[in-house]
Amino acid sequence: MTAVVAGVDIGNATTEVAVLAGGRLLGTDRLPTRGRKGSAESVRGAAALVRRAERRLGVQVTEASIAPLRAVDTATLAVPALPPRTGRLRVLAAGVPTPGGAGTCVGQPLDLDAPDPTAEPRIVLVPPGLGYAAAAAQVRRLIDTGVPVGAVLAAGDEGVLIANRLAAPVPVIDQVDTVAAAACPLLAVEVRAPGQPLTMLTDPVALGAALRLGDGEAADAVTLSRLLLDYSNAVIGLAATNGAQPSEPAEPWVVAGGHRVPLRTACAELPGWPVGAISALDQAPVDDLYALDLALVADSATARRGSTGRTVLAASLHRAGAGPDHAALLGELLGRPVHCLISEPAAARLGARTTPGARDDATVVDVGAGTIDVIAPDGEVVAAGAGDLLTAAVAELLTLPRAAADWVKRGPCLRVTGSQRFEAEDGSHGFLDRPAAAAALGMLAAPGPAGLLPFDRRHSPAEWRAIRLRLKEAVFAANLLRALRTLSTQTSAQPGAQVLIVGGPAGDDELLGVLLRALPGGVTAGRGNVGGTLPGTPAGHRHAAALGLALAAGAG
Repeated sequence: MTAVVAGVDIGNATTEVAVLAGGRLLGTDRLPTRGRKGSAESVRGAAALVRRAERRLGVQVTEASIAPLRAVDTATLAVPALPPRTGRLRVLAAGVPTPGGAGTCVGQPLDLDAPDPTAEPRIVLVPPGLGYAAAAAQVRRLIDTGVPVGAVLAAGDEGVLIANRLAAPVPVIDQVDTVAAAACPLLAVEVRAPGQPLTMLTDPVALGAALRLGDGEAADAVTLSRLLLDYSNAVIGLAATNGAQPSEPAEPWVVAGGHRVPLRTACAELPGWPVGAISALDQAPVDDLYALDLALVADSATARRGSTGRTVLAASLHRAGAGPDHAALLGELLGRPVHCLISEPAAARLGARTTPGARDDATVVDVGAGTIDVIAPDGEVVAAGAGDLLTAAVAELLTLPRAAADWVKRGPCLRVTGSQRFEAEDGSHGFLDRPAAAAALGMLAAPGPAGLLPFDRRHSPAEWRAIRLRLKEAVFAANLLRALRTLSTQTSAQPGAQVLIVGGPAGDDELLGVLLRALPGGVTAGRGNVGGTLPGTPAGHRHAAALGLALAAGAG
């Protein structure tokens, strides 16, 4: 009787099973891991998955194989950006979506109902709660009485409606903190056409002259002007004094080589440090840490300022201690013998090498939710930061739930330009298979679990493509390169001429191209097709470790 072997791989996010009989791959299956990897609950979930695979395949497993389980806890931390110091200068508004009019003005604030005997330009403040019609009527009254109204700032969101009801082409910016504006002796306002960059407020020399800044405030003007690059409208306030300087918030720090380094400072250096160089995050010990500064990603992708944010995201790795005898527990639950023959990395490499064209000296890269595992013939490295870090970055950039970001991150998008028309990332236009929802008009959209998933209005398709690919380079390519360098140092051997990519994120259509651009010349990379050299249906890029465990049991 031919033995039917189930290889069971319990991962941090997914549990997978591969069923093998007589060297033939009968099928595979997977489920989200129950509880924490290595817990009794995770083993019970694995037993349920084996029984489901038996029902689907119409076979009865005679034995199973599992690797020694040691949980790898990963966590993703978001660190908001610290506001830069700009002295007396304050950014009161920037990039509001509904400005009105156009032009620039530097002047003193003026309450809407206050008399004004001076001839200096004034910037009228519309308080919250006042409707656009009443506000426009009062502004017109001021203009008719000879008040030199140079700009209007409104607390509400009706800037366009106010501007359309004024006879003069006055710049109007809404969604402004009018209380903070009234507290500033001098204001500077600029509104340009949509998509056109600011000119006066982003010119430190012109800004300094307009606000009559001293020589000691030139650096503040430079800092503020950089903050406003790529915006089309903004309001700057000049406070009377610097005021009380806020104390620096306690930003996270890491320990590298025995030295404490601020996390934001370490972000630029991490791609060049070996895996394991970070030994602690604040007071908590870690086995590895990888972090991403979204501001650096924006700069490298030449994204518009303000379109990505300045949050730092960090993924940390901590290996938990060994748990109970998982093979014995799984055997008890299944009522069949369960073997524990090889480690997870060895199993992943064995399974990945069933890819057609795989070389004996291939380096296998198993990309998961929390880690990137790099497995060579004579060593392995586990690096923190993988699929979950990319999901967190996309969610932070686009202000999306992580469930939606998990779909948006995967590949190209389109902009819905009509009920059945779209614009692609390459600028081409086409027709949708079915009409899009009315709410999706003008939005970027990506394939989702139930059709098109609208997700953003702030970026163009080409701009989002540039940011998305740069994120993948920062998360996957830079992290893989530091893992390969660490592996070379540990084993005194260079990576093989072939790299095979397996794991859930390997299904990303763009990942292989990102890695090919980053790997050294002479190193080829390919996506695993697990089980492709065996009889039966291949499993694709998943199930490498599960198949390797089944093969090891069959060989034993």
